[in-house]
Amino acid sequence: MKIIIADDHPIVLAGVRDVIADEAGLDIIGQALSPTALVEMMQALSPDLVICDYNMPGNGPLGDGIKLISYLRRHFPSCKVLVLTMISTPSMVAAMYRAGANGVVRKSGDLLELRVALSTLQSRRIYRAKQSPEERLQALETMSPAALSPRELEVMRLFINGKSVSQIAKQLNRSSKTVSTQKVNAMRKLGTQSDQDLIALCLESDLFR
Repeated sequence: MKIIIADDHPIVLAGVRDVIADEAGLDIIGQALSPTALVEMMQALSPDLVICDYNMPGNGPLGDGIKLISYLRRHFPSCKVLVLTMISTPSMVAAMYRAGANGVVRKSGDLLELRVALSTLQSRRIYRAKQSPEERLQALETMSPAALSPRELEVMRLFINGKSVSQIAKQLNRSSKTVSTQKVNAMRKLGTQSDQDLIALCLESDLFR
């Protein structure tokens, strides 16, 4: 996996380099100190993964973290994006995932989390850090089905009421593939990765009732 790392703090870059140096199958092919330099490097080197700071200085339009994540995922769809950040607010972290981040790692954590995140991405899965009970509660308080499209909301309500994808497709006169895609998109927006997680979330927060 070819990796570009981007951060305006040399100490952070050094720490990330040290972690990757001990991991098999990972190769750093470039380092960037700004969003502009990162994009130019990606165009030239075509990495498999970018590990970038959420907020890097720069006068360009990509200085904002959400805009940068969205831009990278839109223009380099085959490249995974792992975000490093000091932000821990659940709503902000959820926004990073909605923008297209494949993983979010807090800078305040230890290097073990970065290793776990890298291993998860190598397995072609999304990395999500485990939440403490307090963080889980805060996330639930900010969770809302309002982020879903009307069709996604309709699918979720039927699914939570016990209907299968095929049953929902028949009831709504849509193809099973369409319903499945809408269900997956809704789960991503709600920050859940399995049917069990989705059901538990809805029971805890009274969503879709």
